[in-house]
Amino acid sequence: MTDAEEWTPERLLRDGLGEVDLDSPSGTKFSRLEYYLGSVAGIRPTRVAAIQIGRAAELAGQLDRSTRVENAELVVVVFPSADTDRAVSALREYLRSNDTSAALLLGQGESGWDVKWVGMQLGAEITSAEKAAAFFGTLLERVVVKGQKARTPAQRLVVDDRIRRMLRLSVRSSKAVMLVGPPGTGKTQLVGELVDEIGREPESFGMGLVHNPLIVTPDESWTTRDLVGGDTVADGGHLRFSPGHVLEAIAEDQWLVLDEANRADLDRIFGGLLTWLSGKEVMVGRVSPDPRSSPIILTWGTKPESVVVGEERLRGEGSSNEPIYYVAGTDWRLIGTYNAVDAQRVFRFGQALGRRFSHVPVSAPVGAEFSTALRNRIAGVDPQVPEPQAERLRGILELIYAAQVEVLDPMGPAALLDVSDYVASGLLADAESGLTQLVAEGYLACMGSWLSGYDGSRLGKLGTVLGSAEVLGEQWDWLLDHLQALR
Repeated sequence: MTDAEEWTPERLLRDGLGEVDLDSPSGTKFSRLEYYLGSVAGIRPTRVAAIQIGRAAELAGQLDRSTRVENAELVVVVFPSADTDRAVSALREYLRSNDTSAALLLGQGESGWDVKWVGMQLGAEITSAEKAAAFFGTLLERVVVKGQKARTPAQRLVVDDRIRRMLRLSVRSSKAVMLVGPPGTGKTQLVGELVDEIGREPESFGMGLVHNPLIVTPDESWTTRDLVGGDTVADGGHLRFSPGHVLEAIAEDQWLVLDEANRADLDRIFGGLLTWLSGKEVMVGRVSPDPRSSPIILTWGTKPESVVVGEERLRGEGSSNEPIYYVAGTDWRLIGTYNAVDAQRVFRFGQALGRRFSHVPVSAPVGAEFSTALRNRIAGVDPQVPEPQAERLRGILELIYAAQVEVLDPMGPAALLDVSDYVASGLLADAESGLTQLVAEGYLACMGSWLSGYDGSRLGKLGTVLGSAEVLGEQWDWLLDHLQALR
């Protein structure tokens, strides 16, 4: 559909859903529909998440479990059932109680697919639902939220332009990329911004498709079975191969993001992925312990899409023992974030694993970068911090951050920026609250657990700045007294 006159509701739904196999487990079967609806709603396809629901009673649970819904501005529920009233009621209730801002219900009737309902949270500052409702000629319902505000988009991360370029070029040129930096520098947010950027201009990354991320957080209990896959007890007590996160992401044609990757001992559990990331084919298991059962092969393809060949044999269908191929497309990526500070207490990468990744440093911002991030944050807090308190707050937090950089271990600004929200809430609750008292309380609440790990010598050096009249003054002594309880 290239001409504007061809954008009709009937044509869109026919092209977007006409060839979809609703019984397919693929997570990308609605990609064409998401593309079309994104164009209609005026948003990127990555901000549209289409989810198939079989029963109205399962709607909230399935949406809660879906990682794709978390980053979506418009959630599309495909409901192939005549019982649309219950589905509308369930979706309306979901909008009232969750962070999702807008939703659209597609139902199937005798004449085919049509839009049954479009809703958005009252007060949500978005236009996608309004555009979709107008296009389909459907009444837009504004849903009152239960005791919470509609989600507002996160501000763009303040980071050096060369680091952004390093990330762009690393993702374009490497299958595996690791963002490395101290906690609180926004590594995970940077990945999300990258995915959005690719969604707007995939061709600038040499890619032909948009891929949503599957984000998982490893931990020390992980084994190769969690990451790649391995034998598990199936129904009937038999051992069968269960795919891990890498295979799951390939099957769904999603990127895999390992957030805080060094929480697990990846050197120990990476297994055959070391060989695979070097561009070679590798066998990662068999369907069952029987040596004659189908081998499971992890390999690379020549097309952008990732696919699974022979997946039915993994489910025990058929009698063939032909291999099952998990084929990662040319656009597939493995992204990780690595907390270099906590590496002293968790796990490090060995040389063999480390050289499989392209590394992008994400340092804590300094100087003007931090000032910009702080100004943006204070300007965006709700309720607003009135001037001149906002100016005074900026001055205090800039001095605290500079002292931390000088005296303490590297730490990103995220937790310190959170102090702005605490102060804004405090001023709203009690207009007479002392600003310095609120900053001290917020600093203790947001960063106390980190500060409590330092000895008296380091805190003494920090206190030469923070204990001055222009920063916290006597509130620094109050903070130190209460810091003891956090040790």
